[in-house]
Amino acid sequence: FSPDGKRIVTAGGDRKARVFSAETGECLLIIEGEHTDELTCCCFSHDGKYVLTSSYDKTTRLRNATDGTLVKTLRHTDWVRSCAFSFDDKLIV
Repeated sequence: FSPDGKRIVTAGGDRKARVFSAETGECLLIIEGEHTDELTCCCFSHDGKYVLTSSYDKTTRLRNATDGTLVKTLRHTDWVRSCAFSFDDKLIV
C-alpha cells in the first residue's frame, strides 16, 4: 500500500509492476520495459513518491510512482528476492 492507503502496487511474473486504486481496483499505472525476468517484490517509498521493484534479473529499480519513469537501476550479482526502503527513505535494502 502507498503511505496514504490510496494505491496498491503489485509485482508480477510477467515482469510488470502495476499500481491500482485501493478504492476502485482500477489499474492506474503499468510499469514495464526494463526488467528482463520475473519481479520478486515491490514497495512504495514512505513519502509515496517512488516505487521500488526487484527481480530475478539481478536488479532493483527505483521509479517515479506517478508515471513509472526509471530513476535508478541497482545491479547485483545474484537474484534480488526482496526490496525495501529505510524508514527515512534515504537507503534501499
